[in-house]
Formats: sequence, C-alpha cells, structure tokens
Amino acid sequence: MRTQNTTVTLLALCLLVVASLLMSCSELKTELPAASSADLKVHEDGWMVRNSPAFHATALKQTQYDLTDCATCHSKQYTGGVSGVSCYSCHSGYPHPSGFKAASGHPQMLFDQSYPLNQCKSCHGLTYNGNGETVKSCMKSGCHVDAANAPKSPESCSACHGSFNAPANDLLASAPPKSVKGETLESVRGVGAHQKHLQADGIGKAVKCQECHTVPTQVFAAGHLGKDNAEVAFNDTLARLSTARGSFVPAPVYTTSTLKCNNTYCHGNWKLRKATSASAWAFTDSVMVGENYAPAWTGGASNAACGSCHGIPPKGHVVVALSTCGSCHLGVVGTDGKIADKTLHINGKVNVFGQQFAF
Repeated sequence: MRTQNTTVTLLALCLLVVASLLMSCSELKTELPAASSADLKVHEDGWMVRNSPAFHATALKQTQYDLTDCATCHSKQYTGGVSGVSCYSCHSGYPHPSGFKAASGHPQMLFDQSYPLNQCKSCHGLTYNGNGETVKSCMKSGCHVDAANAPKSPESCSACHGSFNAPANDLLASAPPKSVKGETLESVRGVGAHQKHLQADGIGKAVKCQECHTVPTQVFAAGHLGKDNAEVAFNDTLARLSTARGSFVPAPVYTTSTLKCNNTYCHGNWKLRKATSASAWAFTDSVMVGENYAPAWTGGASNAACGSCHGIPPKGHVVVALSTCGSCHLGVVGTDGKIADKTLHINGKVNVFGQQFAF
C-alpha cells in the first residue's frame, strides 16, 4: 500500500509541476508586447514620399550621394542583401551598381535594363544636366561629351553605339564599333561590317544607315530601345535596285540564323540585257549576270574578295584580264586591278568609258 500511495503522490506532483509551467508560459505570452513595425524601422517617415523633407533622394543629395550605408543592408549591387529589399524594385537605373562607370559595366547595365533613360531623367533632369533630384550632370568631361568636350546628350545616337567621342550630329559615327554592349571586334554580331559599308575604307560607295535599318526619328520611337537585335529592313533603294532596265527586281533578305545577306544588288543579284545595253559588244550572251553572293556579316575581309559578287569577268561578259578592266571601266578600276574610285563602284550605275548608265 505504501508503494502505491507513493506512486500516486509522485504522479500528482508531476501533474502539478506541468500545470504550473503551462500557466507560466501562458502568462508570459500575454505579457509580451506585440511586434511593431516601428521597432524595426530603419528609414525616417516620409523616406519614400517624394515631397517629404525626408525623401531619400533629398537625404542622399545631402551626403553627396554616398551610398555606403545603403550597401550595408541592400548589398553592394543594391539588389537586396540582408534586407531582402532591392532598390531596383522601384527604379531600374539608380542607384548605379558597382562598376557602372566602367567601360564594360555602363553599356551592359543599360542593355540589361532595356535603356531606362526616363529613370535617368527622374534624377538628372529632363535634359540630363543635373536639374532633377541630383545636381550631377550626365554631360561633363569624361562622361557624355565629344572630342571637343562639347556636351552630348545620352539620347544622341553615338552615345550608345558607334564613336562615343564623335559630335552628336555625325550620323555615320553612330555605326559600330562600338556596339551597344561596348564590343569592337568585327567578329561580333553587333559590330560586323558596319564601317566597311558606311565609310570610305570599304570597297564601294558608302551607303546610308537607312539602306539596312529603319532609323528612328527620336530615341524612344517604338521598336528602337530594347534587348532585341537591330532589324535589317533594306529600306532604301540600293540593295533592292531594279536592273535589266527595270525588268529584274531583287528580293533582298537578311537571314538571322546565318548572319548573311541574300539576293541584294550590292552583292551581285543583278542582270544586264544585251538588247538594251549601251555596250552590247561586251556581251557573250543575251544576258550578263552577277554572282548573287551571300556574304557573312561577321566574315571579315574574305567576304569581300574581288570577283565574289560579279565574277572576273561577270558571266556573259567577254573574257578580259583583271589588269585590263580599267581600260573600259575608266576611273573605277586601276591598272593594278584594285578599285580606284570607290564612289563609282557598287553605286547603282554601269560605269563604262567614263560615263554612267542605268542598269
């Protein structure tokens, strides 16, 4: 009996202790204050309110935009860090991440964000000259200026692609290199043969940007800014030039998978008819034709070898040596067989005996 009573006593004592603990926990729970967002507050009231004296842009301006404290919680790239809150959830352009001013970081960041220039304006002013939330101008020495140190808007064509130091009104200078991501090699898609087409160091007449692209009238035109590759449209007259006195019309196309231009007059998709030619004696057939060559955009000089577009001589042309081409095509080809006057080559005309005739 003593053993049984002892067991009951111990059991009752255990139940009493457990009940006491539960009551204590319950009392503690009710006595603890509820969590308040005010206790976790880091920024002042009005930090996110534009017209507030505590607006974060105003506060940053007072520190000369020292973002050291911001990086402590939001990470050096301002993408969240220990706070888990990305600064870019509100604005995609600023704060600029580490390396933004570097030659590689600046264009890549703008490309990744699909060129948030309106975000730039919200801080730097409508003309980027520092009349916004910040007094820092985007157009100062070392930033957006040309070779003469003249201010150059970030919306000028060559600010994103082409010669960064060129004057803003030099349209040809907006062609790569550099590409929108800062690339300069011809083997890169964004660079390729741009300069060979547009400048005097090519093998023929310099063409206009409009020959291959729809040139926007302003930077925010539909289809201009974004991550897609620039569309090749063959908008102008040279690539799709009608030949054989208008009876043959090329259908030029650019194949994005191979980076090749096909069916363009420029690369030999043309016809001349003996019956309507001013130099019928040069024909060995009723029709003279080009090679309809399809050069690779990133293929380099090997894709512009003499004869690749029209043969030496062209099909249907009397046989001649390359060194004697200049005897008839005066001024176009020199005695060394090289192009003498590039403005007369691939210019949409038949140049023979010092005269120009329509195809």
